[in-house]
Amino acid sequence: MSDEQRVRKAGIASGIIIDDGYDEIPQVVELRDEGAWDSLFDDAQGADAKRIESIFSDYDPQNREELRTNQAFVDALWKARESIRDLLGGLFDDYEQKILDNRPFLVAAEAALTGLGIPFKTCGRNFVEAAVDADLIVIDLFLGIQQGAEDRELTVARLKEVIERRKDRPLPSIILMSQVPAIDDLATDFRQDVKLHASAFRHIRKNNLQKPGRMEGLILTLATHRSDSQALATFTETWKAKAIEAVYAAAETLQKIDIDDLQHIRSMLLRFEGLKTSSYILDVFDRVLQYEIESHNAVLEAAITLDEMADDPAPLMISNDRDTYVVLEKTLFVNPNRRSHATGAEWPIAFGDILAPKIGSPVKRRGFFSGREDLVFFVASPACDLIRKDGLTTALLVGGSRKAIDMTKPGLGVTAKTTPVLVLDGDRRFQVDWDFGDLRTLNLDQARRLLHPSRGDTSIVARLREGAALNLRQQFLSNVGRVGDLATLPRSTKFQASLYLPLQQGGIQPINMPDGIAITGNILIPRNAKFATAIFDCNCEDDLTAALLNLDLTVVASHSREMFKTLKEQTRIRQVFRSGLQGIDLPLIFPSNAGLLKLDEELPATDDKKPKVDKVATIVKGPNVEAELGNKLRTAGLIVQIQINDGFPSLSRT
Repeated sequence: MSDEQRVRKAGIASGIIIDDGYDEIPQVVELRDEGAWDSLFDDAQGADAKRIESIFSDYDPQNREELRTNQAFVDALWKARESIRDLLGGLFDDYEQKILDNRPFLVAAEAALTGLGIPFKTCGRNFVEAAVDADLIVIDLFLGIQQGAEDRELTVARLKEVIERRKDRPLPSIILMSQVPAIDDLATDFRQDVKLHASAFRHIRKNNLQKPGRMEGLILTLATHRSDSQALATFTETWKAKAIEAVYAAAETLQKIDIDDLQHIRSMLLRFEGLKTSSYILDVFDRVLQYEIESHNAVLEAAITLDEMADDPAPLMISNDRDTYVVLEKTLFVNPNRRSHATGAEWPIAFGDILAPKIGSPVKRRGFFSGREDLVFFVASPACDLIRKDGLTTALLVGGSRKAIDMTKPGLGVTAKTTPVLVLDGDRRFQVDWDFGDLRTLNLDQARRLLHPSRGDTSIVARLREGAALNLRQQFLSNVGRVGDLATLPRSTKFQASLYLPLQQGGIQPINMPDGIAITGNILIPRNAKFATAIFDCNCEDDLTAALLNLDLTVVASHSREMFKTLKEQTRIRQVFRSGLQGIDLPLIFPSNAGLLKLDEELPATDDKKPKVDKVATIVKGPNVEAELGNKLRTAGLIVQIQINDGFPSLSRT
């Protein structure tokens, strides 16, 4: 199948290139800071004023502030600019130079779409109507000469309008372009503002548009994953729309509850339980809303399409906006605001609470935590018994140890006895391993003393959701039937890397990347944490591919050449950005070998088995690569020197 056929099969049948370079007339806002305005008004007096009046009858040099903000006046000056150059004083010089400088980039973008057989339009800032039906949108980040916040906001607002007006039609594939060097970072915020999934979005610096195959490669990647991306977008939008409908449906049901019902609930039920009306009604509303969301078949049907998603994933985009720990935390824990809401319960603790030493208080050697800063407790007593005054005399606690999430240390595996993330002190992330042999009891007076706002040395740092809390409790209460729990998401943490060749004559040679191109990616940690995968971000895919293809293998150490021959095949290079470097042993002990999945080999049936790989890389971490490798330098593959968790200080603190 040709590239053109692949694009057509993906449903990309029309495109549009949007850039202010296509605007025929400059806008008032683009010229407002031009110093040439004063020169124009000073010079266009007397007979010269008549020349201006001949093209704009309302010209009066005394009204300069009004005129410089009058778009009709700017239009008239622009159309007659050749005949009044001597008066303009360079008013349009920057705008005309921008058009001249920008034109080669636009020609290159047009050629890429033409080469792939995509019919396209071109448009300036007023692009909404022209773009509504386009399958592919190539758009400039800053639609204006100032290249500032207002220009970016215009781009975002109008692109969002395009997407909203598509209604039930599939979302377009979008390529963002800009001349600014910081496009990699700016693209993240742009995508989030427009609310796009990464698989439907790519970005490119305009300087790279003229590089052969660069733009075409982005379009082909978008085409490859277009149907899967649209399925995900459809599910997200369907869920959002039906969740909003569910809110109204739930409200209609709940409006049938009136103050007399609340009075009866309180007098007939809550006064015996010791539970406040506010806490009870919040729980009721939550459950009714969930029921209404579940009632929509459209949500269920949209979710089914995700089962057909292709096994070949899109490459990671920008790693600094990807953090699965955030999603994981929200699935496991109650929101802190909801947790802090007073329930009216007799006990100051609730089922699922996690107790830890209070931040800023010393951990006493003979105190509740026995001098251990890493010790935490899970409240396992039934919720109802902790509410009533005539309930428990002692509460049951389960001990556990928290440890900072660190990929270089053992114990990252997730079992039924693990809480994979716990956030403390605002941003410090830990994993908790529960010891079901460490059972403690706590009476009411002790609980009140330990949690006293001023004198206590204990804090409730989190509350597990009911399902997660029940899942923990069922592990040590064998008479309780099993309760299903949401499977733990794969965890990820980003890295930054430098690459080196092992040389035949000894030593190493860096693989240099162009200025402004950083090699970044994500390390994915599966549930049992035996083998990790390192996937490079696609931001550096084109440049790294070119660098690997251009390597001179005659200088490479003889025992390493076969590995580099593997990396001379574009199909295998593509794996670095899709399935990644696999089979990395955990915990990470440097140096560590890594490989690409063998072609036509199936992945292991379970995540505790090492996949079959072709070794191509050796991962190191220290600043002195040669010293860290030692004798292993002669048999090293592509040397990947990584810096883990850069940008995530919370993961590296202890």
